Amino acid sequence: MPQEKDRLDYQYKKKALLALLFVFYLSNVSPKDVVLRSFGFHFDPTCDFKAIVTSKKGHLHKYTVHIFSALQGVNLEKLDVMGNVNIVRVASLKDDHFVPEASLNIYFADDDFAVTGYAEGREVSYRTAKNRKKAGLLSCLNEEKDVNEAADCFMLWLLRFYAGSLPTDLVMGAGINKDYGAKTWGELINALNETFFTGDSEAEKEIKHYVGQELFTNSTILRTKGFDTYESLNHELYEFKESKSFNDPDSTLYKCVDFLEAHPGTEVITYNYDTNLEYLLKKRGLLYSTIYDESSFALKKSLTCIYHVHGLLPYDRYHERRFVDSLVFNEADYYDLYNNPYSWNVAKQLHDFKFHCCLFLGISLTDPDMKRLLGLGSNLLKFNFIFMKREEGFREEVYRDISAYFFSFDLLVIWVDDYGEIGDWLKAL
Repeated sequence: MPQEKDRLDYQYKKKALLALLFVFYLSNVSPKDVVLRSFGFHFDPTCDFKAIVTSKKGHLHKYTVHIFSALQGVNLEKLDVMGNVNIVRVASLKDDHFVPEASLNIYFADDDFAVTGYAEGREVSYRTAKNRKKAGLLSCLNEEKDVNEAADCFMLWLLRFYAGSLPTDLVMGAGINKDYGAKTWGELINALNETFFTGDSEAEKEIKHYVGQELFTNSTILRTKGFDTYESLNHELYEFKESKSFNDPDSTLYKCVDFLEAHPGTEVITYNYDTNLEYLLKKRGLLYSTIYDESSFALKKSLTCIYHVHGLLPYDRYHERRFVDSLVFNEADYYDLYNNPYSWNVAKQLHDFKFHCCLFLGISLTDPDMKRLLGLGSNLLKFNFIFMKREEGFREEVYRDISAYFFSFDLLVIWVDDYGEIGDWLKAL
């Protein structure tokens, strides 16, 4: 199938990009000194993009990157020119391949690759470790320590490269409030279901048999009992027992505000209905703009703009039509939104997923609509990042497979053992 072939070719090119950036990391190039260009150079039908590196002496080094899907028909001897990067897919790394005298060649066999040639005036030789498949490609590359003055691991180098080069978004889900004691999306749905069924677990089980697990998102069922969706939602969002104070500087959301304050212009896309982020910004006297419907607007002087792409429900305002109408909550709302590519909510997500460096926090990525938007927002020259928490007792191969799956959506997974580590990563930027 052509679509499947195109998808596989795209994934190969993303791995090729990752390998080239890794060469710069190995060559002790600072992430702030690398620029990728897909335009602005003489036409070359074999050139996929260019990389421009500012050397430590202030000189510009331009690399012309060629990515080939096979060795057949490729004259590597002719391409052996200083500044050329030739990335070629091969059947096996065990075979003898052309060793360049001036260019940089990268040979790929599935996820394994070997580097030979010259970069930044020095000879480079590297091959992925034999035990790489047990940990995954990125874990293997992250094991190269103390080789770059600007970052102590490759993932941090990548984060600094993209967050330093592109407009940056914090993309927040319900998990961002988890350490306060708030519920995740799944827990929220379960709690609302329990309220709706008033303890009648047998009725809940029988109805779910026909309509699915997330019954609460079915507005037709809810209306049969006169259930006040938004009053119950207000209760679950705000009236919970705090396990950690909102003023606790160790909370994940607090550290996100630290990041926003240190990086003016960073935007926020949030799928949360609450105003917890706005509360913390207001307490510090920081100017922000909240966008939650088509009549909202962004103030030019704002430190950050917060886009509530699924709507906003401030505390105790569940009777106000403007907030209730903004909510994307039940099945009909989701269908209407994600079948309307011209809505501001969808347009904002598509644009930023494609052109910004997006850092996903507190999101499980189980929503098929979000994955569809990530697929549509793919961009050959960039990655987004998602923070995921390791769970006790899970096998390492699970994390490897999840990382590989998310890679297909241009997402690089940063695994943490505790949510508090997310703030440490943000601070390192």
